[in-house]
Amino acid sequence: MKNTDKLTFGDYFERLMIFFALIILVGIVQLPLMFIVSGKLSNLANYVVGIGYILGFVVAIWLAQYAYRKYGRPERKPLTGNNVKQIVIFWVAFIILEMVLGNLNKVVYHVTQTDNNQEIQTILSSNHLSLILMGFTAIFCSPILEETIFRGFLVDAFFDSTSKWAPIIVSGAVFSMMHMDPNWAHFNVISFLTYAILGGMLAYLYVTTRNLKVSIGLHFLNNLVAVGAMIFSIFSIQ
Repeated sequence: MKNTDKLTFGDYFERLMIFFALIILVGIVQLPLMFIVSGKLSNLANYVVGIGYILGFVVAIWLAQYAYRKYGRPERKPLTGNNVKQIVIFWVAFIILEMVLGNLNKVVYHVTQTDNNQEIQTILSSNHLSLILMGFTAIFCSPILEETIFRGFLVDAFFDSTSKWAPIIVSGAVFSMMHMDPNWAHFNVISFLTYAILGGMLAYLYVTTRNLKVSIGLHFLNNLVAVGAMIFSIFSIQ
């Protein structure tokens, strides 16, 4: 059933449970990496777990894509030159806003980066295998998985095709919440706004282009630069 104008309470409940399951899946795929970061495994075990980590992402992406195809409104569209221009423009706009909010974060909360970025940098600097695995999945796998869930599934499964700002706002807010510290005592309003703006931009691109490749492209570019900068800083310190 793809016409959300005729969805019943049961339909919404079913989709909400699937969405929660997909959210849990996003967390589960990261678990194998935690064993590698712990440093308690042998080299052979690390490589086996690393392979399982990558395969976990493959399975998660497949499941998310399946849910998106079943409950969403996927359209097969190529990535055009205009789409690439949109990706670059939105990325530059986000970087400017992120710099402003980042400086505000220093003044208000006395932190130089968000908790999520701090966690990623910690994992990257743990050992060479975790750096390779985290760098690869953060740049290539997470954009596909997260865009399929937070843009493709969330936008299409709960909002009709005529909705615009409601799915953008909801998608941005939910995306941001998933990147916050689970401990509410550490909630950072500025960090929340940073991720909400990024999520909103990603949702805007998806809603206006109806092409998931566009939001994936922006997510990929943002992660590529962010993770690349983290890796550079790690090696420059060594």
